[in-house]
Amino acid sequence: MVRRNKNKQGNKSRRSSSKRAFNKKADQFKIISQKIETEQRNIFLQELSEDSPDSKIKNLYQLIKNSYESLSAMLKELTLSPPLACKRGCTYCCINQVSLSEPEALFLGFHLLETRSTAQLHGLQEKTENLLLSLKNKSRHEIGMNRHLYPCLFLENGTCSIYEARPLVCRGWNSVNSDMCRQSNETGNAMAPIENHPLLRIIAESYQRGLMNGRRDMGLETGFLLLPRAVGLLLSGGIDKKIIDYSEKWLGGKPFFAESVQKIIPE
Repeated sequence: MVRRNKNKQGNKSRRSSSKRAFNKKADQFKIISQKIETEQRNIFLQELSEDSPDSKIKNLYQLIKNSYESLSAMLKELTLSPPLACKRGCTYCCINQVSLSEPEALFLGFHLLETRSTAQLHGLQEKTENLLLSLKNKSRHEIGMNRHLYPCLFLENGTCSIYEARPLVCRGWNSVNSDMCRQSNETGNAMAPIENHPLLRIIAESYQRGLMNGRRDMGLETGFLLLPRAVGLLLSGGIDKKIIDYSEKWLGGKPFFAESVQKIIPE
């Protein structure tokens, strides 16, 4: 009986110690998250305080570029154990439809304009329209639960063709076990657990929330749209014209996602 009590006390002590360690780590994550959010919000407000539309567009582009580069540099500094299973050629998480924000969509639009020929953009538009037909009348939940059926638009030749301009959600997602990712795709189980490092997602989400708070504080439309639907908006009518038009309207306080999406992509 005495031994049993000692074992119970030992188990209770270990649980208490684990809980303290967990709470300490959670507090550390919260401090990191709040610091990043505040910094990104302040940078957004500072960089987009210009009155000139041209200056605002240039500053928005540079702001998102800097945010992506800053996040990548921060994640590279982390020592992770176990190591990430994510590597070039691993595309399990690319069999998915992610959402992005207005500034991310505009940055992606400029990236496509800079890196793709007219013929390539026409091909992308056709590919986008076909995917949108597959997604028509489907809710985000339905699309998410069947994500294994819908590869990303930009998954080309076994790699991400917009890697430098990929959204924040892609940058934060990670896995330490590629077999779990493979099984999720092969079984079609979108809810299958994927072992990962939460800190990477927390950091990426903190960047997103900081930028979102900056947008709200400036009275700009603040939302998220599935990537192919955002790309469809930008490509319809010529991206070279649409990207400037949408940038000026959105930075001027007018709708971007909300006003146009129903015209082109009926739910």
